[in-house]
Amino acid sequence: MGALKRWRRVQNGQFHKWETPGDELQGVWRGAHEGRFGPLGTLEAADAVFTFPLPAALRARLQQVREGTEVLIRYTGLQTSKAGREFKGFEVFIEEMPWDEGAATLALVRREES
Repeated sequence: MGALKRWRRVQNGQFHKWETPGDELQGVWRGAHEGRFGPLGTLEAADAVFTFPLPAALRARLQQVREGTEVLIRYTGLQTSKAGREFKGFEVFIEEMPWDEGAATLALVRREES
């Protein structure tokens, strides 16, 4: 009991603001949660965990992505909706699974004539 322990504060990782068109985050999507000022997303990159705001356009795209999926998120800049409102635009890409010929094979059905 006499040994001193060294403690390190656990944080949510780095906070990323979408400011510059072309900004990208790549990593494993860990999901959305409610933050102090609105919805936030979490992405686990190779070197850090990033938390970032989820504007409506980005939230709508990420709702289609399962947690644990490798994603690339790219901020495309301010855009104008058909109604004339400005919003932050995003592109979301998921990792494409290569076709593994050995993983799935089709059974050949031979129909015998009687």
